[in-house]
Amino acid sequence: MIFLLTLWLSTPTTIKAADNQTYTQQFQNSITTLSGKSVEANMYFTKMDYWDVKKVTFNLNYQVSQLANRQTSDITVALNGVKFYSFRPGNKTGYQTQKIDVPLKLLSGSNHLTIDGQVLDQTSKNYQLQQTPANWLTIGDGSNINFEYQLKEAENTLSSFYAHFSGQDTIAYQRLLQPIIQLIVN
Repeated sequence: MIFLLTLWLSTPTTIKAADNQTYTQQFQNSITTLSGKSVEANMYFTKMDYWDVKKVTFNLNYQVSQLANRQTSDITVALNGVKFYSFRPGNKTGYQTQKIDVPLKLLSGSNHLTIDGQVLDQTSKNYQLQQTPANWLTIGDGSNINFEYQLKEAENTLSSFYAHFSGQDTIAYQRLLQPIIQLIVN
């Protein structure tokens, strides 16, 4: 206990429950190319239970075929099986970034984000979709989920302590002592 108190006094980092925090979770695959009549990508991310989430932003870094018709191609985003955002690629070549606000009511602890789309290289409305190498969508590195949240106070339970101690934001920001201090103080 004296050792923990000494560590606490020598640590300059203090975190208050009311302070807004941010955490960005990168997706596992750095670059993925999808091609065919329609494209689909699956991504997964986690929301920690001790976060009081205020805002979630999906930053999609993508590129579509240079031959794609921007007026007929479309991309739709769904979270946990519920579609919530559709858009057309911008009228430019190269990588583009689309910032998408994620509805908080769709969030759970473990989340499944799906990107569906049609990348079409024809303008006629009366045609059969052709699967060609020219119909592609590349999801680039830099695609991520950004959380804005407040920390919930740790409860006086071992599971709450463990969740705070082993949380991805705690490890990333090296705040390993904060849950111990909260447990001692409470």
